Amino acid sequence: MRHKDDKKNQAICDAAIELITANGFADTSMSKIAKTANVSPATIYVYFENKENLLNKIYLFVKQEMSAEILKGVNQNLSVEKAFKMIWNNYYQYAIKNPVRFAFTEQFANSPMVDRICKDESSSYFKPMLDLFNRGKEEKVFKEISLEIFTAFTFAPLTGLIKEHFSGALILDEKMLETAYKIAWDAVTN
Repeated sequence: MRHKDDKKNQAICDAAIELITANGFADTSMSKIAKTANVSPATIYVYFENKENLLNKIYLFVKQEMSAEILKGVNQNLSVEKAFKMIWNNYYQYAIKNPVRFAFTEQFANSPMVDRICKDESSSYFKPMLDLFNRGKEEKVFKEISLEIFTAFTFAPLTGLIKEHFSGALILDEKMLETAYKIAWDAVTN
């Protein structure tokens, strides 16, 4: 069995994220990933069983990294509103600082290539957000809505603005962000 090298593993992951974001899943072959990562195609199979396994593992890695950044500084001692705002702002900061990873997760989240186990595991990384949602409902801060509606009205509008920002269609400034935040907050609160 060949020795696993963390640098090669990272190079493979970075290459896959870059290529998939630029070219899509169908146009990203294992050989293209290997070439971009500067490894042999056989080396990829030391780390990953197949393309689907590679994609699921990378998705989980990026979602775990993303959750750590989004939940940074959030704890049960914060008010629901302060924690919500921190998560919302952290999400924005993560996306702006990591545009390729952000685009990768957006592309992959809507793909049939994400298996159910992968989706469930990635959701577990955001458990503190679920706890905040439940606490907000208990404290009557949040409306009696499903988690899916809460998440959609919290993040989908911001995600759309971030995508417009990346495309050059608009420049997100502090005033626009504050307005977007207030609209998101008003959408989910009593």
